[in-house]
Amino acid sequence: MTERTADGWRDGYVPAELNGFIGRRELLSSAKARLSDPRVRLLSLTGTGGTGKTRLAMRLANDARRAHPDGVWWVDLASHTDPASVGRVILDALPVDDVSAREPGDVLVAALSRRAALLVLDNCEHLIGTLAPLVVRLLRGCPDLRIVATSRVPLRCDGEHLVDVPPLSVPADPDRAVVTEYEAVRLFETRASAARADFAITPRSAADVARLVRMLDGIPLAIELAAPLVRVMSVAEIVSMLSVFRLRTLSEGVHAPARHRTLWDSFEWSYQLCSPAERLLWVRLAVFAGGFTMDAAVAVAAGGELEAGQVPMVLGELAAKSIIVADTDSIPTRYAMLATVREYGLTRLGSRTGDLPETESRPAPPSDDEIEAHRRLSAHFLDRAEWCSRHWYGSDEARYLSEARQDLPNHRAVLDRCAAATTREDAEVGARLASALTALRLWFFGGTLGEGMRALTRAEEALARNAAAAPLRLTVLAQAGWIALCLGDEVTTETLLRRCHALAAEVSGGEEAEFALAVHGYFTASTSLILHGESAALPLWAAVRDELAAMNDTRVLPMAEMFHAIAAAFTAPAPEAFAVTERHLADARAHGAPCATAWAEWARALAELRHGDAGSAVALFRSALRSQWDIGERWGAVWSMESLAWCAMARGHHEEAALLLGAARNMQETVGVAIHRLRPWAEAHSACAEQARLALGEAYDVTESYGAEMELGAAVDLALGQPSTPRSDAPARRRSVNRLLSDKQRAVAELIAEGKTDKQIASVLFLSPRTVQSHVSAILRKLGFTSRAEIAAWVVEQQSGAVPRS
Repeated sequence: MTERTADGWRDGYVPAELNGFIGRRELLSSAKARLSDPRVRLLSLTGTGGTGKTRLAMRLANDARRAHPDGVWWVDLASHTDPASVGRVILDALPVDDVSAREPGDVLVAALSRRAALLVLDNCEHLIGTLAPLVVRLLRGCPDLRIVATSRVPLRCDGEHLVDVPPLSVPADPDRAVVTEYEAVRLFETRASAARADFAITPRSAADVARLVRMLDGIPLAIELAAPLVRVMSVAEIVSMLSVFRLRTLSEGVHAPARHRTLWDSFEWSYQLCSPAERLLWVRLAVFAGGFTMDAAVAVAAGGELEAGQVPMVLGELAAKSIIVADTDSIPTRYAMLATVREYGLTRLGSRTGDLPETESRPAPPSDDEIEAHRRLSAHFLDRAEWCSRHWYGSDEARYLSEARQDLPNHRAVLDRCAAATTREDAEVGARLASALTALRLWFFGGTLGEGMRALTRAEEALARNAAAAPLRLTVLAQAGWIALCLGDEVTTETLLRRCHALAAEVSGGEEAEFALAVHGYFTASTSLILHGESAALPLWAAVRDELAAMNDTRVLPMAEMFHAIAAAFTAPAPEAFAVTERHLADARAHGAPCATAWAEWARALAELRHGDAGSAVALFRSALRSQWDIGERWGAVWSMESLAWCAMARGHHEEAALLLGAARNMQETVGVAIHRLRPWAEAHSACAEQARLALGEAYDVTESYGAEMELGAAVDLALGQPSTPRSDAPARRRSVNRLLSDKQRAVAELIAEGKTDKQIASVLFLSPRTVQSHVSAILRKLGFTSRAEIAAWVVEQQSGAVPRS
């Protein structure tokens, strides 16, 4: 899984350019000038499909990195068809560790309101209805944010500035022009040379090349599709074949929007040049909403006229023809289609001879091929998710989670289709997939807890609507309740618990019923422990663990053992607490599951803190936090951060405890969970805070606030006993900090430079020492410093007019 650095915002993400950027110098220069204008905060690159909007945005984004200290962030919207999820898709692309059920727009505004970042939204046209209001909201709530959008049509937002991206320039007279002066010709030559090393435009072939790019209207994507054909035919032959196929497609009356006419013809031409096996694979692979592996391609596309053994070779041919894009740096290799290529493939897949023409009032029914392809897609991802959910407890745990995270666009597509199911079979597929992904813990590591709860509740609604059996409904409803519990949402938890109790009365007989009742017991025991802090939770957990062990069901058993250990650590006497937590830790380590081991260390540490040695507890809590942070498990990191504050207090480190309590509070707010509402944690938190406040007096609030203002990465380093070094971009920020400090804060900074203590500063400025401490904390935060010495050095530099330190 991806490790995020402490200053992950500065890193940004823009996809790497796979080949050179051809032409567009004037257009690029104009777009860069527009983007550098402080009045332009939303720049939309518009044009027909295939004109190179994405490529231009990519170059623009890379060139803009220095001007955006909080990073340039790329959001690919092409494969996302659910308008309601657009905010979540943007969040997925950012280093925002929110797992809550909060409205994504609220989270985005909170995360970006203080960030000088550039957001690139690629392929917006199909989501404008929900995207445009969100963009306006972001621009209004985030004064230093800028947005670049690519779309076939404008977003029509207030403050939108447009840059039209036309096709590349082409020769007006192929027989007389110096063809290499034209962008379209240079692009064709570059791509053709990549396909065939000895290719070059000669005086003999120049006119044919000019004719070809004119026939393709200078559309870059169409040219990219045509160039690889030089491996098997001359340019003159390519021109001849395009002429034939273009006339045929026009005469056959293929229905395509006018703005797609040339690009559509190019796809049709490429499609006709494919072998029957290549055509079949192309249209079947179009059902993937995101990237896919070779195994997934075989599972979804093989069958009938296309045998499984043919798929790898045929897929390679489609990649050679630029129909498929292969990411060979990924292990295993992942494949994808451009949005417009997928759109063409889906249209081909859904068409069948003899159907009535599609109209707005009566859309054409799906073809048998389309229904079968989607069925195979659902079956593949369900099978894979269920297999991983039964085998995650081991050394491949992180790999399975990473794989599920990469396939999240495909999972979402299946879940969305099944949520709207009109048959029991489809509703059950969606419910089983949502349940398996929950058992795999994807929502904790890859998606969000809020998204998982929504997927489960939508699945249960589809089951109820299609009169599905009670056991599966109970399973998904109990899992949704457990997630609500983990979010600290007491009201939703109690509501879902009552519904589960009612459903459980309808469940009886069979393996599925036994599992559903065990999951219901899991939810009930979780509520007893986490929501109410009851001592009865311990025997409940032991019973649930024994039931799952007797069923030999590995989907939920490891988690039940984990919570049994946590319940023992919180509520059991010392001998039992040590025995249960030590047994679970040994089992997790024996299985080599890194995420599970981190939680087992957490439970063992808690037992040590309550009954044994605080120093040993610190080592275990830190080991858990380090693992959780490295693998991106922010929900668990919140718990570990809070627990290290308890350890600091137990060891008499009052200031450290206050700092960590503040950092834990900030992490909860950032991630979107509320563990302070959970009874055992709430009681431990209150005890720790009261002791720290008693020891520090008025300084507690200032210290706790300073911890809350720390960057999350720096706070984690502090908790791990590894104080962070100052941010590497701090010198650049110092050049513009004069406007950041208030007059009072500047006065405090100047007195710090004179070597005065807080009490002395308070006396000079007629302030309380506590107010001075607040000013010092604010100065440190605003300047990106970690010590008073840095403040003093900065004041000297400002007064001398020296260039800030680098």
